[in-house]
Amino acid sequence: MNMMPVYELPFKAAFLIFIMFSMVGWISEVLYVGIFHEHKFVNRGFLYGPLCPVYGFGGVVILLLPPVLYETWIPLFLASMVLCTIVEYFVSWFMEKMFHARWWDYSHYKFNIKGRICLLNSVLFGFMGLGVIRFVYPQMLRFLNWLGDFVVMVSADTIGVILTIDIFFTVRKLVDFSSTMEKIKEFGESLRDHYGNETWFRSESIEEMLASVKEHAAEGKDLINQSILEKIDRIQNARHTAAESFMAHFPTMKSIQYKDEFEHLKSRVKARVKAHLGK
Repeated sequence: MNMMPVYELPFKAAFLIFIMFSMVGWISEVLYVGIFHEHKFVNRGFLYGPLCPVYGFGGVVILLLPPVLYETWIPLFLASMVLCTIVEYFVSWFMEKMFHARWWDYSHYKFNIKGRICLLNSVLFGFMGLGVIRFVYPQMLRFLNWLGDFVVMVSADTIGVILTIDIFFTVRKLVDFSSTMEKIKEFGESLRDHYGNETWFRSESIEEMLASVKEHAAEGKDLINQSILEKIDRIQNARHTAAESFMAHFPTMKSIQYKDEFEHLKSRVKARVKAHLGK
């Protein structure tokens, strides 16, 4: 295969290019965030498998640039910077609209736009574009050429099936996540309806509501429905696997639709980790 734009490749070869970029992105995230910051392995991917699709889209978008830019430096840098920044902004916006959650937040960085993108990342995207065109993409083409057409087709079909299954289970995890948030929200609303006029009831947050009901029950001033206390215990002690998984993968994640409920789960996870470390 000669150096050519990705749109001139057979579809299955282009798909494997996307997969390779997604894997490289996943490895980069694991090394940078999981090891250098968390000092432990953290699966930074949205999916179960070792893929970060946003890097796959970013890499492919760079390869959609006109071939005339391939031999340049500054124009290629700027074009990569702009295109990948647009991709990151769109992916952030799309995922927020689809799943009512902000998966990453750059609000603490200077020169950011709505926390979705920031100048630092944009500059890194520019350098990534240079690396992709000058070094990475040519090696990927050589690798696919070495594999041969038959292996490329079989590999693309196999990975496509695995990816489809991964997406299915990831969507199920998202449904479980939303269901958990909705149940906690509905329970909080029922507590407000039942105890909202009581002077002892604190309704600033889910955490405060649950704590105030349990405290009032412990004081024995009024008879609190035992089923309510049992449900509070279940909510406070339950392991919400899907939600905790997303929190671990995306530390700056924020729920748009269930802000209070998500913060409650984060506080429970932190308390559980702290208790575990204290043993």
